[in-house]
Amino acid sequence: MAKKTAAPANAYGTKLGFGTMRSNHPVRSRYMACALAMIFGIIGANQFYLRNIGRGLLKLLLTVVCIVLDVLFAPPFTLIPVILSLFTGLMYLIQSDESFAKRNHVRTI
Repeated sequence: MAKKTAAPANAYGTKLGFGTMRSNHPVRSRYMACALAMIFGIIGANQFYLRNIGRGLLKLLLTVVCIVLDVLFAPPFTLIPVILSLFTGLMYLIQSDESFAKRNHVRTI
């Protein structure tokens, strides 16, 4: 039977006095993520800011594919990432700080 290993000491945060914990998640601003999503969201800047590198690369790949399809065919395929970015920015704007932090694994300012 395999022996269970304990989690590293700092896996869930740093223990402070009186039983409170400080999270090891990075501090990120919800409003900054919203602004990045609305302005540079087409290239995934908000995902890179939130340290979601995989999602940022997928967004960048989606944009490149849509630009290639836009060159090959007449319909404006580049509207797809633009609409997704605006929708993401609006979702960041209407979320509470707690739900933003929980969903994106960050601490808010």
